[in-house]
This record gives sequence, structure tokens and C-alpha cells, in this order.
Amino acid sequence: MQRLLSVVRLGVVFIGLPRGVLPRAGPPRGRLPRGLLPRAGPPWAGPPWGGLALAMAMQPAGSAGAAGQDDVGNDVACSAPPKRQREDDRLMPSTGGVDPNANGPLDCHGGGSEVTGPRCHDECEARHLDVVERSRFVEGSGFRYPRKPSIVIAASRDMGRTASTWVFNAVRLLFRQAHEACDSYWMRKLTREKLERRLDTGAHLLVKTHEWTPQVRRADFEALAPMFSAVVVSVREGFEEDPEWMRFATHVIHFEDIVAKDESEGKLGPVEVLRRLAEHLGITGLTDSDLRMVDYELVTLPMPRHGNDPTTKHWSFHARRGGRPTPEKPSSP
Repeated sequence: MQRLLSVVRLGVVFIGLPRGVLPRAGPPRGRLPRGLLPRAGPPWAGPPWGGLALAMAMQPAGSAGAAGQDDVGNDVACSAPPKRQREDDRLMPSTGGVDPNANGPLDCHGGGSEVTGPRCHDECEARHLDVVERSRFVEGSGFRYPRKPSIVIAASRDMGRTASTWVFNAVRLLFRQAHEACDSYWMRKLTREKLERRLDTGAHLLVKTHEWTPQVRRADFEALAPMFSAVVVSVREGFEEDPEWMRFATHVIHFEDIVAKDESEGKLGPVEVLRRLAEHLGITGLTDSDLRMVDYELVTLPMPRHGNDPTTKHWSFHARRGGRPTPEKPSSP
């Protein structure tokens, strides 16, 4: 009788569970997905699958679950933490470093900086924040700092026409749209000292660069590479790729996907490229409207009439859009 009651109680737990919580054929084999239950499990959990079912049954009514699979391919329902909680795990309201009010030793306003020298030039390696990025120093701007800053490298061959500057600005504007503090730089030669010095502000660090092989010894570069959180490389059909950067690439963006008018051409299209890039960088909370705003801003960034723009890294000879028309500006939410 006691055994029968136990079976009935277990059956009650399973009744009403979302479709897909239980495996199609019997209990799962192998381990449960990491993070579904504490390693040791609560005292009441019993066998792992019964504990999972009970945990799911105890969710508040109407709570959303994301579909997933265990290690052997069985469908399970997993609860994702609320978006705000996920962002709070990554971001904080103030810097964990020392971030001068846009007038620090690395800030250049046309006359160089304390660190890089007294002159701003075409390859200035100082910080050049735009007016929106500088608003992070104003209380109530909504900008937050990462608890663990990323180092993002935007790399390509030094030959143009592969959209490497688009990629650099895409990363910069995605962080800006998400109100995450990010410092961006041009750097011809990467060194540990330069990177660590620029992490002092506590913001994400974005670096645009080209071939490293003429600048850095292989042993030194391979010792440096583990510092990179992401290496985004841009490529184009008919143009030779940089095999050395491709070895370290964590995300590759194709020129043809960026200039496609929409997905009907068989390409991703720029908004989907931005969506996947944001996911790769761990940027959360951006809506479809946010991505379309970044796409619009990328297409309408002003081109310098002479020389280069030290913030966007655009040169006067840069082309734009690959013939793609300017998208409509999204309406403000």
C-alpha cells in the first residue's frame, strides 16, 4: 500500500507538466544539463529526473520556460533568469577601475594625449569617444560598466573593401545602444602593456587592427592572444583572407551579408549580422528596433572630407553600403 501511494504521489508531480519536459521514451540517460539542479541536489530531490520534474512542477503558474535538450537529446524545459537579472550579473552602475571624465591621460581632443604623445595623427592610438559615449559620465545617463570587461579585436588585412571599419563601428555602436561603457582604439602593434593600460577605465576595450605578423613575434602574440575575449574578422569573396588572424577568429563576418538589401538575396542581411554579433559579444537586451537603429546609424555615419575620423576610423576614400540604399530610421520607442 505504501508503495502504491508513492507511485500516486509521483504521478501527481508529473501531471500538468509542459509538453516536452519528459523524454519521449523512458527516463533520460546520461547527465542533466549543467545548471538545472544544484550539484548535490536538495534533500527532497531523490533521483535526478524526479527532482527535475518536481522543480518544474513547483514553478509559478504562467512562468516561461525555454526549450532545451539534455546530453542525449531528450527535450526538457528550462527556466531562463529574468533579463534584468542576467544584465545585473554582467553590469554595474559604476566603474571597477578609474575612468577620468573624458579628460584622462589617454583622451585625445585633437591635440594628442599624455600617453600617446602631443599630436593627433592618422594612426593616433588615444581614446576618441563620441558625444553619446561621453554621456556615460553624466549621472542618470543609463550607461553601466561591465563587471568583467571584454577585449574585442576587430581585425582584417590592411587592404580595404572588406568592411573591417563597418565591423569596428558595429561593435562600438552595439555596446553604445546597450548602454554598456566601451572604449575603442586603433592600434597598429598590439602589446600586453597597451591593452592593460587601456583596461584601467573598467570599460570594454575594442581595438581595430590589421596584420600582426609584421609587428609582433609569433611567441609574443600567442602569449597575448588569451587576453582576447573575441576576435571578429571580416572577409570578402575574391579577397585573400589573413590566415594568421583566421587562426584566432572567434566570429567571422562576410561582406556580402552586410551589403545585402534583405534576406531574400540568400544572405543574412545587416540586421541579422548585427543580431548574431551582439549574441557573440554577450550583449543582452537589444530589441529588433535597437538593431535596426544601429544599422541605420552605421549607414549614416558621416564621412570625413579629408584624412580620417579618429572616432569612427573612417577615411575620406571609404565607400559605403556596397550599393545598398539607406534604411528607414526606426521610430523611437
